[in-house]
Amino acid sequence: MAVIEIALSEEDHERLYYEYSKMCETWSHVGNGALPPTFEQWLAVRTAENEESLPEIELDDMRIFNAIEKLVTSLPQHGFGLAHIVKRGVTRGEAVRNLAQLIVRDFRLPTQYTKRIEELFEHYVKDAKEIADLAQVGVTNRVYGAVNEAYLQLAERTAKSVSSLGAERAIGRVEGAASVLVSLEVMNRDVAVEKTNAFKLHARSVPKRRWVNKIFGGSDKEV
Repeated sequence: MAVIEIALSEEDHERLYYEYSKMCETWSHVGNGALPPTFEQWLAVRTAENEESLPEIELDDMRIFNAIEKLVTSLPQHGFGLAHIVKRGVTRGEAVRNLAQLIVRDFRLPTQYTKRIEELFEHYVKDAKEIADLAQVGVTNRVYGAVNEAYLQLAERTAKSVSSLGAERAIGRVEGAASVLVSLEVMNRDVAVEKTNAFKLHARSVPKRRWVNKIFGGSDKEV
């Protein structure tokens, strides 16, 4: 048996559940020995009966709305998004309302569908920037990974060159790189401070190379 999902507003659900409750109250009084159907079973039968009694034009209206709803709700599943490109002087709410009215007019739907289409768009629509950000998540992650790797390589090379650069210059280089990563939100500020402090301890523990050693070579250790 095919499974059909039916979306109901709170108002419709309350009304239909009230009807179902009344049916359950009279179920045993009309000679039914079995348990009454579940709400879902009752609703399925009621929906089918209603459709059979509806004029063809009303069925067409329902099919059009269902097609619009299916299109909008399936967009994210296929990597698309319903975006609102902001126009000057037009809010998102106004744009949604205008679009709903346009669709109802072009498809010659009854006016009561305007609110339903409007609510559908309001739920799924995003700003253009939100759509772009979602699309760039994969690229952004790769870029962040590459930047972080570049920082690690810089820190490693600088650690090996502390004796020739000098402790403070080496610290400044690593500290500056960490600050850039923090500003790009690639690295947490607390992590940056922790890494920089660890590098400071290392850099300031490396013996200084004296000018004699730089010219004639020899040990870097102080004598």
